[in-house]
Amino acid sequence: MGSNGAPGAEGGTGRKAKGLGSLLEQVGGWGRFQMVHLAILFVPFAFVGTQGFLQNFTASTPDHHCRSPSKPWDAGGQLGTCLRPRGNATNETEACLEGWVYNLTTVQATIVTEWDLVCSLKSLPRVAQSVYMAGVFLGAVVFGGLADRLGRRTIFLWCLLQVASLSTGAALAPSFSVYCVCRCFCGSGMSGLVLNGLGLVLEWTPPSRRAAVSGLLSFVLSLGQLNLALLAFGLRHWRHLQLAAGAPFALCFLCGWWLPESVRWLAVRGRLAEALRSLKLVSWINRVPAAGSQLSLEMLGSHYSQEEAAGAPGAATLDLFRTREMLALLACIMGIWFSASLAFFSLALDIQRFPGEDPYLVQVVLGVVDLPFRLLVPKLADYLGRRLTLASCMLLGGGLLLGAIPVPEELGRLHMGLAVLSKGLMSASLSCIVLVASEVFPTSLRMTGMGVTNMVGHLGGVTAPLVLLAGPTLPLLPPVLFGATVLAASCLIVFLPETRGAPLPDTLEQAQSQVRRCWSRLLRKPRRGAQPLQTKL
Repeated sequence: MGSNGAPGAEGGTGRKAKGLGSLLEQVGGWGRFQMVHLAILFVPFAFVGTQGFLQNFTASTPDHHCRSPSKPWDAGGQLGTCLRPRGNATNETEACLEGWVYNLTTVQATIVTEWDLVCSLKSLPRVAQSVYMAGVFLGAVVFGGLADRLGRRTIFLWCLLQVASLSTGAALAPSFSVYCVCRCFCGSGMSGLVLNGLGLVLEWTPPSRRAAVSGLLSFVLSLGQLNLALLAFGLRHWRHLQLAAGAPFALCFLCGWWLPESVRWLAVRGRLAEALRSLKLVSWINRVPAAGSQLSLEMLGSHYSQEEAAGAPGAATLDLFRTREMLALLACIMGIWFSASLAFFSLALDIQRFPGEDPYLVQVVLGVVDLPFRLLVPKLADYLGRRLTLASCMLLGGGLLLGAIPVPEELGRLHMGLAVLSKGLMSASLSCIVLVASEVFPTSLRMTGMGVTNMVGHLGGVTAPLVLLAGPTLPLLPPVLFGATVLAASCLIVFLPETRGAPLPDTLEQAQSQVRRCWSRLLRKPRRGAQPLQTKL
């Protein structure tokens, strides 16, 4: 849908939203301010993936065998990993009583070697990863709702501080339980900083640049996997690696105080005086001070009426669930985000499924493959539209997941190639659904809407490590489940509105009108007035 489908075509409400966007163009549109804004966000965004996939190395399980005065041979003549002979003349065995000896040729220490998370405790590293993703899950809805009340900038800065401090806490954890608690809260802060950093930037970005900015930030997010490979190669002790992964967030916290609050959020909350100061600051940075000097509270009020601004703070999270349009929007984005996240994390968190391959090289390959896909998404989203781009990535990615199932184990490189390509397509799908979610919700509830959908989406990240635990027993279950879920969720894309070139909706009515136009085209029966679709549930 091009500019003809923008809310600006919907009478007075659309003109106000369009007028507010025109003020951003008046103070420079895309200029030095937006570039500096992006540069500050590059640092934390480049290490989000590092934190998310950290346990690929901090929780890796080296070769190990029982520590015993006698050689703990198993029945096959190999050193036993979980059992040892009882020491009598019989063939009876018992659990390792003195602990384990680990092969530390490639690592100095991991949480597995430090707390002996092997044998009966071998599932705990996967549980720890799910605990981290559970934190991401909770942070999405908590910090999304708080951002709509307290502001994007405030919550973004708090999340930076939370990630920096809790990552340090995890590096100093004296026990596995303390480590899990720190990782959980670190994950919740990570979710909040991504949501609010993205929202803060996009609300300062003109419509023509939104896809490019979103794609660029998605590209930077993918760099985290490459940073992880480099850091893990140089830092072989898990505590050192954990500490290094949190340091950049502390640096960005010190620089982030410069960031101004979103002018859209300030206008929606009725804080027009602060919005005016922010616009004048941006005009000065963008080297158009004359445009800033022409701005006034009266001009800002004419673009965004005081009555509308005063009523916006009354918007509550429940408003997202009171109309059919918003419910359908939430359900579709949740399903798509969940399935793409489930498949993506299943492919990214299991680098040990490629036996015989260098884990550092595998991590680099899995990180590099995301980069071209993330770069292509903005171009394709602007050329083909958001919906067609998202559908293509999900159908191809899900098809490759299922297509890799019959590949025999002897063709390990082919299997790895299909998995890597599928991961790249899932990465592109996540990038595209984040762009769509940032464009369909109204300003008054944008972070809440993104938080709720992101929360459900990250359930996929929580579920993926647990499903992978069934792999040794039911090897076909994970790939069939992941691939089928992606293909099924791709059918939901048809119910999403196309937002290419459309202004960001500022009110709930503008967001609903986008959905109604989509449904009218889908049913081929445009409704006159479309009042029944606004009915409260």
